[in-house]
Amino acid sequence: MGRRHQVFLIARLIPASSGKQTQARYRCIAGLHHQWCYGYLPISATRRFFNLLKNPDNAEIVRDEIRRAHGRYGRQGQDPEIPDMAFPYIQMLLTQAFYLDINDPDVVQIIVPGLLTYRDPLDNTENDDGYTFIDITNPSYPAYCFEVEGVIVDADGYIRGDCREDDEKDQRFKDAQRHIDSLKDEKLVTVNVLSKVWPQYYRVDDDCEEPAMRDQSLTESLTTTALPTLADLALRQVVQHCVDDDNFEPLEALTDMPGKLELIGSHLFARKTLPGSAYAVVARVLQGELLKNGGMIDLTSSRVTMSTNAIRSMVSLVSSEVVKSINLSGQNVLTTEIIVNLLTSFPNLIRMTLLDTNITNDQIMDLLCTQPKLFYRVHDIIHPALLSFSPPPLPNILPDNHEDLHLHHQRLASGPHGFTIMQTGIIRSLSIKPAIASLPFFHPDKILRGLTACLDALQTVIDYDLFQDYFVENRLLPSVALSVGTPIRSQLVEPSKDSEERLRWLHRSVSTVPVIGTYDDCQCHGWLFALDYHTPQSYGPSRQESSYAFIKVDEEAQSAALLEWMETAWNERAEGREISLPIPKLMLQKRGMLKEYKDRSTVIPETEGVTSAYPFKVYDVRGFADAVEKEGRPRPSEEVIASFEAAIGLKEQPMPKGCPPTKPMVLMDLEEAKDFIPLAS
Repeated sequence: MGRRHQVFLIARLIPASSGKQTQARYRCIAGLHHQWCYGYLPISATRRFFNLLKNPDNAEIVRDEIRRAHGRYGRQGQDPEIPDMAFPYIQMLLTQAFYLDINDPDVVQIIVPGLLTYRDPLDNTENDDGYTFIDITNPSYPAYCFEVEGVIVDADGYIRGDCREDDEKDQRFKDAQRHIDSLKDEKLVTVNVLSKVWPQYYRVDDDCEEPAMRDQSLTESLTTTALPTLADLALRQVVQHCVDDDNFEPLEALTDMPGKLELIGSHLFARKTLPGSAYAVVARVLQGELLKNGGMIDLTSSRVTMSTNAIRSMVSLVSSEVVKSINLSGQNVLTTEIIVNLLTSFPNLIRMTLLDTNITNDQIMDLLCTQPKLFYRVHDIIHPALLSFSPPPLPNILPDNHEDLHLHHQRLASGPHGFTIMQTGIIRSLSIKPAIASLPFFHPDKILRGLTACLDALQTVIDYDLFQDYFVENRLLPSVALSVGTPIRSQLVEPSKDSEERLRWLHRSVSTVPVIGTYDDCQCHGWLFALDYHTPQSYGPSRQESSYAFIKVDEEAQSAALLEWMETAWNERAEGREISLPIPKLMLQKRGMLKEYKDRSTVIPETEGVTSAYPFKVYDVRGFADAVEKEGRPRPSEEVIASFEAAIGLKEQPMPKGCPPTKPMVLMDLEEAKDFIPLAS
């Protein structure tokens, strides 16, 4: 049953074991199966995917994920194979684009999202409505095509193959034309490109000219570079003399002249490496850029190579209150000390980008666990450690030696002070499997904005009674809500008031990949948002109001109870007795995650037992705002709080014509919330 459609992403990767050969080759890197994708739906989903790819913040992460794959995998069909979920960020964008448009009920028509574990369009795929191929080698300029019954077509050709002759007069075709028009200026993937990926299925067409790869930096330089003026040439000579003499005072005198600061910066950064005597001039250039670009410092290695001392010296010379974002991607002389220094120096820092640096995943996670307050005011940290679906490995629950018990307890009880969303619910009369996603740190304002966007769609009854069913059952809400980033750059579009929120969503910044599960399995730290959603069509004795809660456990009590359990369990195991309090297994059972944690099952006791109650508190959104403020985090703005309250139905908001208002969500009581807390039942 269904209208099955598959999507395949291709890109140019440098193959493994290529020796000195660095020529990138086309291959498939990911695929997606959609059970209900037909008509204009593949076209609109492709448009949404392109919108996400072209957001400069997102494109930077996509490029880095592709860069990290160079030299690691074989050519198409050769070893080493690309493992499943090798491109988590790219695959998350693809999933969100094809499975979710919170403003369009016709899109959320799938029960469980399915990412393909194979990368062959004819390999065991059940297909009813063709294929979509997307080339993301350069995410700023992606290309696409569709295949229908063996024919490669563009968006117009795809929709015409799905419509009858008389369909051109109906509204369905007119709606489709809008989506077709949105792709008319995009590049097309040619059959020659497909033949390089799957030569067994696609033959080279001698009449088909393969488009040259479009280099973004070259394109931008061609459109912005003009012949240098005499003044520009003279300034270039001044820069050269300053470098030769190791004296940049003459340049400092020129920085106050109108129009000179930007030229000085371009000439300095063109040299890639700068002496220490240039730091004061560079700091003035950065200060000028900050005032023009909304507070962003660009110190990427593609611009300039710097020592740690140089970075520390230059950033100390700029106005710290103005800085909202700093990008250090490509710098390979960083230390955790400089990261700490930057986080403490800039009180209004929202975003730090650390792609392709020497800072390791373990170093980032160690900072998050041991110095969580450093990150209280930061919205986004862009680093590979936070771009993976998998949580850090769980240490053995019980060590072999009793002397190691306290060390194991410290590791288990010192998780990140992050945020977890857990979603359960009833669709009609069926319970859904819990959906869980987590971040290792959070900003309250950002969390509420992500939750509001998703909950607003659930609570706004649209004239399509399956919208809530599919939205809840596809289990994307936790990861979508947590993945939304805070944009620093201006919007890519200039929306009207009526379409502003929708366009912001379509072009949103996606800054992280939430882990599927939790960073803190024992919930000794951090916050939990629990959502038990019952769709309006739910019926029978299980029908009840949807409920929510912001939950925080007593950290000291939780940690002490965990140690007490570990002591008891270790002694029982040492005496050969059955462990009576299998807390970790009960926790995982409650979360529906035993399958996902199969590789950890050898360290989880297999018997059932009764756990003791642990103190925790339940908050509504205003209580949450008060509590995080007491922790030292920024309090969410009143506007964000009010928007959340409107999304859950506590405040009136405009409804689509003819749609009755939904019942507001209610706050969980302690007994209901207990089911969401490990070790509490």
